[in-house]
Amino acid sequence: MNLEAFSDRGLWDLLDDISYWVKDLQGRFVWVNLTLARQAQAPREAILGTLDSDWFFNELASVYMRDDASLQKKQRPIVNKPELVMSADGEVVWHATSKYPHFDATGRLAGTYGMSRPMESMGALPSQYADLSSIVSFARRNISRGITVEALASEAHMSLSTLERTVRRHLRITPQYLLQRIRMNRARHLLATSTLKIGEISLQCGYESFSAFSRVFKKTYGCAPGIAREDLWSESGSKVSYGHFE
Repeated sequence: MNLEAFSDRGLWDLLDDISYWVKDLQGRFVWVNLTLARQAQAPREAILGTLDSDWFFNELASVYMRDDASLQKKQRPIVNKPELVMSADGEVVWHATSKYPHFDATGRLAGTYGMSRPMESMGALPSQYADLSSIVSFARRNISRGITVEALASEAHMSLSTLERTVRRHLRITPQYLLQRIRMNRARHLLATSTLKIGEISLQCGYESFSAFSRVFKKTYGCAPGIAREDLWSESGSKVSYGHFE
């Protein structure tokens, strides 16, 4: 794709809370701004040529990619659609996302581009969105204490069945799996940004057993925590994918 049509894209690097991207017809990133690169915890160059599923939870990435396919088929903009974005440290934030088709000089569809910004910056969240945000925020604040699904339900003043329906409706996973993902995202964030020993990171993520932590981390990211840290700290821009949860 010819990026000359996006000659003002450098301006998007100046906006700290807005993600901006350009994709080709295969859904691969052609350009991203620094905000999106920070969400993926990777250098911009490492993201180019990759897909949403290389960086974000499979369930969330599949929504983004379905929207891209629909955009290409209908060739009509998607404006301010509410969708969830989960950051590197496990925070779930509702974003308003807009996507547009990009046409080349001959009028042929060449790709898509879009932007996403936190809905809270646009005013108070609607209650159906605020519920999930408060659940995840509580989990993140207490994850080192080995928080349980029952504690989540109690904090949210929900029955276990209502909590499960709420989480499944928005994230398409169970509350238990949500807690595991928050722990793993916290672990990856600490491996990338701190010098804590891996055993200390295990405790901060709510695991009393280091072997259990290491086992879940390897199943999640495909490598041991120590190897992940080496990759994250390397100057080559190597990355551990956010997605591919089994």
